[in-house]
Amino acid sequence: MSALQKLGLAEAIEAIGIPATAVKVSNWRGGILADLRSEDLFKELGTISTVVHRAELLAALLNAFDQEKVQLGATCVGFRQDTEHVYARLAGGQELAADLLIGADGLHSTIRAQLFGAQKPTYAGYTCWRGVADIDSTGLGTWTWGKGYQFGITPMTNDRAYWFAQRYTPEGMQDKECGRKCEVLELFNDWHDPLPRVIQATKEEHILRNDVYEQKHLRHWSHGRVTLLGDAAHAMTPNLGQGACLAIEDAVVLASCLKTTPDVVSALKLYETLRIRRTYSIAQFARLMGWVVQLGNPLVSGIRDGIAKRIPEEVLSKSLMWILEYETPDLRPGDAQNPGQEVQKRSIVRPETLKL
Repeated sequence: MSALQKLGLAEAIEAIGIPATAVKVSNWRGGILADLRSEDLFKELGTISTVVHRAELLAALLNAFDQEKVQLGATCVGFRQDTEHVYARLAGGQELAADLLIGADGLHSTIRAQLFGAQKPTYAGYTCWRGVADIDSTGLGTWTWGKGYQFGITPMTNDRAYWFAQRYTPEGMQDKECGRKCEVLELFNDWHDPLPRVIQATKEEHILRNDVYEQKHLRHWSHGRVTLLGDAAHAMTPNLGQGACLAIEDAVVLASCLKTTPDVVSALKLYETLRIRRTYSIAQFARLMGWVVQLGNPLVSGIRDGIAKRIPEEVLSKSLMWILEYETPDLRPGDAQNPGQEVQKRSIVRPETLKL
């Protein structure tokens, strides 16, 4: 939300969303492993993020940007550049000239492939179902850990709840003949309430299924007048729910770099300097969380649950502060000539929050 505040969009987003509060973590039977709902650190931060339906978020962003400036139905298949301009090539043969090109074209980015070579995304080993249930979501926020599985629920507006479920499965597995809803119910029917109830309240057509992939870490995102943003730059597993959040941060930092640094090439270098370390660290943490939460061995997952119960909730809260308390840096003219520690200090969390 701090990034959206800098765009002047905080009120618009808060009007269509629900503040994301800390949740309780439980095992599949409902036993509490950690309850962060009353943790003082989260209360001090206030509204750090808001849960919004993706389609409604995109509509709000499009409305703020001015829809007439957006061209839909155009597929970029490559680019060329010189010292003055970059030229985006479209599928129909048309070329568009611009001062810079931002490859925000996702996991299978065409721009990334041309910049750094085509690389097949790495399968994380598990698939993810996501759904929106029509249900009174009051008090439903939970994150449940199982043996090779996990399930999470987050309240939304208009008597809806967003949920996700993950399990280890071979890559490319197809839906069962009975459908996605039936399959997810079979997997979680004996898990604690309200999980089966939330699945039951979800229409079949409101459930998505996607195998989870990552992309190899890049040491650079930019070349000349071309750079990357979001999943094109740092596709990661969804275990921390930070993918879209980091893309928004990228955009705000990139805009600030371009505003304070007249030379486009220098601005893009400053942008990647400010973003690569943070996004890589969160991607590593997300991968680790997926491994811990979805431990499949019953003995090992039992030990995990026992350890989780014994970790003080304040320690668990502080372990997330470096992600949640981040502020995009307030850049100044000349930062591109010295994008070192001084600039980085303006974008990191307070040191005391990292002391565990």
